[in-house]
Amino acid sequence: MGLFGFFSKKEKPKQHSSFSISIFKLLGFYPNDESIYANALEHSSVTRHKKAQSNNERLEFLGDSVIDLVVAEWLMVEFKDEQEGILTQLRAKIVNRKNLNHCAFKMGLDLLIHTDGKIILKNTSIPGNCLEAIIGAVYLDFNIMKASEVIRKVILTHLNSEDLIANTTNFKSTLLEWSQQEKNKLEFVISEIIEEDKKLFEAEVVLDGKGIAKAQGKNKKEASQNASKLAFEAMNIS
Repeated sequence: MGLFGFFSKKEKPKQHSSFSISIFKLLGFYPNDESIYANALEHSSVTRHKKAQSNNERLEFLGDSVIDLVVAEWLMVEFKDEQEGILTQLRAKIVNRKNLNHCAFKMGLDLLIHTDGKIILKNTSIPGNCLEAIIGAVYLDFNIMKASEVIRKVILTHLNSEDLIANTTNFKSTLLEWSQQEKNKLEFVISEIIEEDKKLFEAEVVLDGKGIAKAQGKNKKEASQNASKLAFEAMNIS
């Protein structure tokens, strides 16, 4: 066979196992080392009675740290004007077990988790734990960039920044707690205003008799929250 015949010959396509194909359907790429992902999906109930422990708890530990790092970086970019304390609350909202469980079920991870067969996954935090372990596996099998891609796709893509900040942080409650710790007198002065034939509410945050911030809202609660957020920023509270 001549040189040109050698190069024109079609290469035999790589054969992937059924498990490797399952990982591809789950994450969008084939693993280099299947064993890491198999380990990530094996719950401790399977290995509890074995001498050699080979479950996903170590990978869960690693994945938890990787997720925290990637989410923190995303928050730094997405919320450039927020203080550290707010970013911490936002991260806690994103990486809490309830949300990670939701993400795990949404991507179909629950269908691949290996337990002793006696556990009902819906009533546990196992799916969220396995998602952390999978992230740990991607980090070890590839790198931080690949793990970041998965985290953004699975956890961060569907987040709405405005809803996240509104639903995560109770600025008024946090501000009240801060004022109690600092032994300051905090008041909210609420008034009604008419703007373009619409009734709105205006709240002013008054600290030790001094007005700190004002904001409007469609109701008293919203006005107080908006004013509290401005007060946080004005006083640089973390």
